[in-house]
Amino acid sequence: MKLNDLLNEGMEFGTCKLETREDGTRVFSDPSSRQEEQNCPFCESGKQTYGDDTYDCEYCKGSGKTMEWVSDSPEMQVSNANGMAIQRDILGLEKPDYGGSIPPEKLPELRKKLFRMVNIDKDRESMHQAPTDQQGKVSVSHQGNVATIRRGARMISPGRSDDQVLSYAQRLLELVDYAIKNNLYVAWA
Repeated sequence: MKLNDLLNEGMEFGTCKLETREDGTRVFSDPSSRQEEQNCPFCESGKQTYGDDTYDCEYCKGSGKTMEWVSDSPEMQVSNANGMAIQRDILGLEKPDYGGSIPPEKLPELRKKLFRMVNIDKDRESMHQAPTDQQGKVSVSHQGNVATIRRGARMISPGRSDDQVLSYAQRLLELVDYAIKNNLYVAWA
């Protein structure tokens, strides 16, 4: 994950292995992750400008390069709402959560389900969602001759089209195929 990825709010699906450390702690890790030199995500050529002054970039210390974690394993970033829908409607979880995993031995059955979803339109219908536009509750308060009207937040959802659900199923199928090939878990957080 790159530093800029920390700014994304949502849920990331990927593959990982379960390791047991010497102290008995069990942790998930990405076996293909490694650090590589990359161009600095905050500057060009190590310099930043504030007004008329130019400074060395604090992040890369003026070098224009940083060491970033990269991975060859596939991943998928979605909103929390779409991540919960994926867990419920594709992965078949009764109680979706913000983090979890599926062990390698359960992946062949999931692969069959994903393959059907990719190839049969009707299998994707449970995830379709119409767009919505909701205004929060309106409240009126009076203080003397002044009335104050407060409106709740306006929540707009673009919904989930068949094309979007199909893209999720296709990407998850890539994740599952990679995990099966490499004896890994599929995980999300």
